[in-house]
Amino acid sequence: MRDYLFIYLINNETGYAGILDNFNLIIHEAGHVIFAFLGRTMHLLGGTLLECIVPIAFLISFWRTKQPMGVAFSGIWLGENFIYISYYILDAVPMKLPLLGGARSIHDWNAILGDMGLLHHYKFIGGTVLALGWLIMISSAIWYFLKWFLYYGQEE
Repeated sequence: MRDYLFIYLINNETGYAGILDNFNLIIHEAGHVIFAFLGRTMHLLGGTLLECIVPIAFLISFWRTKQPMGVAFSGIWLGENFIYISYYILDAVPMKLPLLGGARSIHDWNAILGDMGLLHHYKFIGGTVLALGWLIMISSAIWYFLKWFLYYGQEE
């Protein structure tokens, strides 16, 4: 089961990763609440920040306890979050994605990039985040397979 997440994500036309994406949505919305007291910008960024902080915290925990499968899963999870963040950034101008709050809700990345004067760079920023997401996912998978190969290769 553990080795199929990466293959599933590559072959899935919708990009929907099931329960993981539902969990990420809860984390994203919690990030807005957690960071709200730090002002408007941090409130808007809070969802995205927490989507990155949580898998990094898991990755560090798994690294410290020497659990390579957990490290790799957390890395893939982080990369998958970057991919979804990139979709959100790439929607900053067209604003066609359905938002949780409906039509009256604020589009985080439209507001963030607009406030920073970077809205006209949304495609470059989103594309860079997308590339980073794939790089993180692929690197995590390769790291795990090399770790696994080297571990089992030493038993002979």
